[in-house]
Amino acid sequence: MKRSKKDIDFKNLLEFSPDIIFSIDANGTITYINRSFTEVLGFKPEEIVGKPVLNIIEREDDFKRCLKIVEEKDFCPDQEVFLKTKNGKKIRVIKKVKGIKDKKGKLKQIIVNARDLVYLDLLKEKLEEYAESLEFLVEDRTKQLKKIKTFLEDVISSTPDMLVVINKNNDVVLLNKSAQELFQKNKNFLDSIKITTPENGEKTLKEFINNFKEKDRSKTYNCIYTDPHSKIPMFVVVSPLIHDSRITGFIIILKDISDIKAKEEKLLLYKTIFENTLDAIGIIDAEGRYVDQNKSNEELLGYNIDEIRGKHFSEILKIKNPLDVWEKLKQKGGLRFIATITNRKGEEKHLDTVAISVKDQSGKNIYYVGIKRDITELVQREEELKRRLYTDPLTNLPNRIKLIEDLKTTVSPKLAILNIDDFKEINDFYGHKVGDYVLKKLGETIRSLLPEKNFNVYRLSGDEFAVLSVRYIQTKEFEKIINNIIYQVQENPIPYKDYEIHLSLTAGISFENHNILNKADMALKYAKENKKPIVYYTEKLQMKELYETNILMTRKIKEALKNDRITVFYQPIFDNKTGKAEKFESLARIIDINGSVILPGMFLEISKKARLYPEIAKRVIKKTFTDFKDLPYQFSINLSVKDITNREITELIFEYMSQPVYKSRVIFEILESEGIENYEEVSGFIKEVKNLGGQISLDDFGAGYSNFEYILKLDVDYIKIDSSLIRNIHSDIYSQIIVETIVGFAQKLGIRTIAEFVHNEDVYEMVKGMNIDYSQGFFLSKPKPFEDLFK
Repeated sequence: MKRSKKDIDFKNLLEFSPDIIFSIDANGTITYINRSFTEVLGFKPEEIVGKPVLNIIEREDDFKRCLKIVEEKDFCPDQEVFLKTKNGKKIRVIKKVKGIKDKKGKLKQIIVNARDLVYLDLLKEKLEEYAESLEFLVEDRTKQLKKIKTFLEDVISSTPDMLVVINKNNDVVLLNKSAQELFQKNKNFLDSIKITTPENGEKTLKEFINNFKEKDRSKTYNCIYTDPHSKIPMFVVVSPLIHDSRITGFIIILKDISDIKAKEEKLLLYKTIFENTLDAIGIIDAEGRYVDQNKSNEELLGYNIDEIRGKHFSEILKIKNPLDVWEKLKQKGGLRFIATITNRKGEEKHLDTVAISVKDQSGKNIYYVGIKRDITELVQREEELKRRLYTDPLTNLPNRIKLIEDLKTTVSPKLAILNIDDFKEINDFYGHKVGDYVLKKLGETIRSLLPEKNFNVYRLSGDEFAVLSVRYIQTKEFEKIINNIIYQVQENPIPYKDYEIHLSLTAGISFENHNILNKADMALKYAKENKKPIVYYTEKLQMKELYETNILMTRKIKEALKNDRITVFYQPIFDNKTGKAEKFESLARIIDINGSVILPGMFLEISKKARLYPEIAKRVIKKTFTDFKDLPYQFSINLSVKDITNREITELIFEYMSQPVYKSRVIFEILESEGIENYEEVSGFIKEVKNLGGQISLDDFGAGYSNFEYILKLDVDYIKIDSSLIRNIHSDIYSQIIVETIVGFAQKLGIRTIAEFVHNEDVYEMVKGMNIDYSQGFFLSKPKPFEDLFK
């Protein structure tokens, strides 16, 4: 409040008054002096303020008597007294004494005004002026208090919380707007609110108030408001109104906490999920320091939260390049990566990790959450699967698949394939157990005869081994090493119990960069046929092989086309739930002159090289559509990528597909193992087929590239799982793992699965148990000519 001019004049009046004015507290200590006090008595403020009043009063009894009167009457009558100056001189004054008390009536201050009679009239005049000023101040303060009262009433009225004031008889004396709404609905709301406390259990608000003791303090309690139409959780604050040490009423504040309760329940749900999820979750602040983690994270890393709180995540989460990961996370706001860590116990763990940022309302990153799934077992199983895929189980040497992979990365390969002569006789004479022993010992021998670096030894199959130089070596040096192996094996029989088993080897060698494995095979075959210990591949060997195979088969294909001996066999595809044949796959066959059936594996590749394949494909398509025209079954036709890019073949397909009789009945099986490069052209064909009511199946999935991306890009309806995975699925855990992955992926996308090469009952029961939709194989039905299909 702005001070008035009269206030300022009054202060100056006191300070510059010719009268001696001072104040003392109840203990007789001087607390204030004016200038006249200093001028008349000679004391400066620092010399007398805080000192006993007896320093200026001659008699202590006079002081005590005056103090007693002031305590009783708030003032002491005018008296003539003597005051002592600093130099000991006595001054006769007339004093006025006024007492100031606190609200409880206790004396706080005593104001003393001492002056000569000469100043009495002047002082009276000034006091009258002060009274007028004080009256003005009181009036001004009253107006302000009214404004404050109005403001507080507005605040109380508009507050969303319910405010109720009751007297000692539980009569309501004040309600704000929110409380009025409740009171109008329920006059007995004091009985409808139930408070639960640990000390007293459940009580109504009225019972709680009636039992409220004067010593009790205001507290916040949980309560429930209940009426026939609602049940509302609330906070209640009960504050007693006390006058003369007695409770005269209560102020009650009620707050509806339905939203808070709902949020608490949601937070509790989130906390329960956070604490109990199997994924390990760690939370770090904007500086990368741990602030919290769940139980799974503690079990994974081996640290409780008190041990890691405040530490940078890179100190605990031992990953490669943690600072690079941190910078990328801050920039992108989210990352997913596979992390390999070592936990507190020294265990290596592989983690599928998702890291995300948590932002405040301004968009600033304030926390980062790392969600880690332990995939160690899966990685180990994959590594074991990969090891098994590339390793011969008998000799523990790399196998043919690993050789093919290594050849892809070898710049100047030199390859020798070694075959044991007459190994069948060893098996027949000594038994397969000894034969297996011989194979293992031979693998060890070959390995021991090779230099430690730059050479790999493989077991290809049966009694065949291979030696590959993975770094450059001179041809003569490689020949010398292979000749030494052949010599040492021949000269040093393998001991087994009381026997010595003599071996001899035949080798086919190739130094070609292109197709080196086939060429070494060709050289070995030639060596075997011509009883030579070592044969090196030359172009002459290749020409001879081509002449003996390709020319003969080309002649057979041409004769079959000319004499209409290109035919189609059909193999049923069975629904695993109903056991019924619901679809039929068309398979190309050639009927030879002697009536024997030639399978596609013997003629398709050669027909492509001889440029006869498109005609075969068109014959198969025409015959399949014709055979199934009037049948109520779905049928499938195999197409290669070359078929799809052949305009004559696709136009023939679309001509048939445009006939309503074939709508929703035709499935085209695209070979996944070929690899698909021209996605645009293949995708265009698929879209057109689907527009005409056809469906797409991805054939041989798992045999070749096994790219799950094909499934998404090609919009397939079926996945045909390759025979290499189905053949031994009843006994091969690794095949089971891969197939489970394929089936799970397909089910999530709504794609149906077909198992081919179901060749016995064990395999059939296994694929049904793995939720594969359809089965196809010799156990259920062999491919048959159309005329025998429904017999």
